[in-house]
Amino acid sequence: MIRRELGLGAWQWLGRIQQHVVVASMVLCLGAVLIQVVLRTAIRTSLFGSPEIAIMSAWWLYLIGASTGAWERSHIKAEVLHVAFQKNARRLALVRVISDSLTVFLSIVATHWAFIYFIRAFEIGRRSFYLRIPWTYAQVSLAIGFVLMSFYFLVELADHVLQLRGKRPIEPYLKEVA
Repeated sequence: MIRRELGLGAWQWLGRIQQHVVVASMVLCLGAVLIQVVLRTAIRTSLFGSPEIAIMSAWWLYLIGASTGAWERSHIKAEVLHVAFQKNARRLALVRVISDSLTVFLSIVATHWAFIYFIRAFEIGRRSFYLRIPWTYAQVSLAIGFVLMSFYFLVELADHVLQLRGKRPIEPYLKEVA
């Protein structure tokens, strides 16, 4: 019942896709670097285009990894004020709503900048030097990652607004599916 109400099937599906993208990009990045290191030390040569693969997959690893952290609510937070208000649930919820509002605002601004950057990069049409892969394949991860983070921060804000109004948090339900 709760799963249908909150759309947790879609929530879980989105999180799993992100986790698969993170693992795939990690394997690709690590594999490219490992092959490069082995070839340079053992044979004293390098693999054509290996650094390009490592860099492009690192873009996806970092940005989708960051959105996965926001999905799990395990992202880095500066919670100094939260410690001061932890004994008063209502004040703590108010502090969280204020900090979440700022986070949502800043993530939406960053998302806007990411789209401007991506569109500009697409217009330029820059390609990697050796493999001639369009850099936009890597740079689109910036836009996707920030859209996802903004969405997850908005969900977290909604959760804390509900808590401020005395409602049950949705966070335990989100974590039970993860």
